[in-house]
Amino acid sequence: MTIQDGVTSTADLLESGVARYTIDTRCRPGGPWRRLLPGVLLLSPGEPTRRQRLRAAHVYAGPRAVITGIDALHNQGLPGLPLPPRVHVLQQPDQRLNNHDFLLLERTTRRPPVITNANLPLATPTRATLDAARREQHPLRLHHLLAAVLRAGLCTATDLLAELDAGSKRGAAAPRAALRALTGR
Repeated sequence: MTIQDGVTSTADLLESGVARYTIDTRCRPGGPWRRLLPGVLLLSPGEPTRRQRLRAAHVYAGPRAVITGIDALHNQGLPGLPLPPRVHVLQQPDQRLNNHDFLLLERTTRRPPVITNANLPLATPTRATLDAARREQHPLRLHHLLAAVLRAGLCTATDLLAELDAGSKRGAAAPRAALRALTGR
């Protein structure tokens, strides 16, 4: 059975011999466990931490899923950015999982290289930055995001522009313009 950060799957518990009735009973309101996502449990009753939400998102989306965006940047040495309400996860193009209250799933045909930190698969800083930037609607926050990543040395403007050219064109105009403003290119 795999339990990390107090998070596990219903399937792992069943495979380990825990009866479905026991799982259901422990997940009732006021019980010692809590359902975070379909088939994903927190083995404590309180609110999940951000790390537990990341773990739950990965368990739910499967072993080929990759955490991206601000959460990936936080876990790679850029803790100063405000965390969004949802964990952004890249999933395989053939998966059809649904978003949930704290989970934003995005299908991709371009799975990024993975950096593993605390047993969580994270997108590289370049990809994570642009996944976050494509979703940022506010120009000043977009500028701060890109400037923070460049200042921290997690990647270069050249890396970001190359990733913009290689990736989806959807949502790329604002990050491209902000990068030009930052670098003068």
